Amino acid sequence: MSGVNRPAFLLLFFLAAVLGSPSTRIYAQTPLPFDELGAGPRATAMGQAFTAVADDASAAYYNPAGLIQIRSPFQLTLGYQYAKPRVWVEMEPVELNFRRGDFNRSEDYSTSGLYMGYACNLADVSFFKDSAVFSRFAVGLTFFANIPELTQFWNPQWDTEPYVLRYNERWSLFALAVSVAFRCTDWLSVGAGILPRVDSLQTSTGSWIQLPPEEDDSAVGFRMDLRQTTEVNVVPIFGLLVHPPQASLRDRLSFGFSYRGENSAFYGTGMQSTKGLWVGDPENPVMFFDDPGGRVVDHVGFSPEQLTFAFAVKPVQALIFAFDFTWKRYSAFTFFWDVHPEPPFEDVWVPRVGIAYAFDPGLEAGFLKKICELSLLAGYYREPSPVQDMSGRMNILDADQNVVSGGFGAKYDAEWTGYVKLDAFFQAHLLESNHISNDRDPLYGPISVGGQVWAFGISLSIAY
Repeated sequence: MSGVNRPAFLLLFFLAAVLGSPSTRIYAQTPLPFDELGAGPRATAMGQAFTAVADDASAAYYNPAGLIQIRSPFQLTLGYQYAKPRVWVEMEPVELNFRRGDFNRSEDYSTSGLYMGYACNLADVSFFKDSAVFSRFAVGLTFFANIPELTQFWNPQWDTEPYVLRYNERWSLFALAVSVAFRCTDWLSVGAGILPRVDSLQTSTGSWIQLPPEEDDSAVGFRMDLRQTTEVNVVPIFGLLVHPPQASLRDRLSFGFSYRGENSAFYGTGMQSTKGLWVGDPENPVMFFDDPGGRVVDHVGFSPEQLTFAFAVKPVQALIFAFDFTWKRYSAFTFFWDVHPEPPFEDVWVPRVGIAYAFDPGLEAGFLKKICELSLLAGYYREPSPVQDMSGRMNILDADQNVVSGGFGAKYDAEWTGYVKLDAFFQAHLLESNHISNDRDPLYGPISVGGQVWAFGISLSIAY
């Protein structure tokens, strides 16, 4: 290596090691948070057992057919949501792993943002109510905007690096479901919608290091050719809602079915290479290091394709019991480089149960008498991990989780509008501690993973 001194070469080696380390954080987008954190205050409080209930704007995500139940020309919900993960990973170092002996993800990034829901039944809009066709339609949307708009996630550079599947990433800049419902008969409605997804794509033709670096160069000589683009994709939603034709059961029993397509995203794709340059003569730089690198595909999020079968029962008018059974196709999951994990993921079934009780408090003092309804909500579901065996070459970490939730609502009968409603909810994801011996991994020893995710939200709804 003529023309290159030893300190310069050591500096290059150091930079390459740092830039290639798994502690590198990338700013990127990830799929929508609806599946994990909920798509509306009422649905979230009921443990997302909402497919056969679907009676507010969040039906645009859970079951578009349910939008037809909203008898209002205008319903708007605005709110705030916050979630804080506390996921921990403990590793026992082994001799061969000279790069990292611990891996602590206990200080994960919180997710906070603004929620909006909108719904409209055209049958209650004066312009459409006399139409034999348009009076059968309803429209709605549910929307979450993440704040701040930059997202971060943990990006391992090799498929053998420990990687936490859930909750170690910030979600998309926004999550959106837009749907329409059609009333076929008094007991049957169908619906469809879309989940738009925005991917932030990065391409790179290579990187290089200039030695010695320029004065006051914060990059210490490192340069990279990056190009950023945006791509919009659309994921479909379908729904079906059935009430028994018998009049005695129509208001007491409902059956729901919904389908949501796979929502996966990746940050960048392209060829990556690293070159080291010694700038002795600017006109004729001497190359002393050339790493051809390889293809970069940074997968940063996955919401699986899923089917939900559900029913809801009203034993009395004020009480609802809801049950959802959701199948999630995790077997389609691919890792960072578009390869299936080793060992492969398994599809899972997620049972959910929710309860809602609403009553008139009968208050008589002052403005309190305008509170026409109070509601209490609760829910639970258990989601098994699709990562059934984590002792292979890859170290994708996950755990079974128990999710409990609850909330309350207060509806105010406003004279200047239909009603104003305040809703609040909380949600706790309790990850069961999972320990693996990792006998077949030559680089990493036994690993344990667990933790919690705490979330809450509040919203205000107005209906005309």
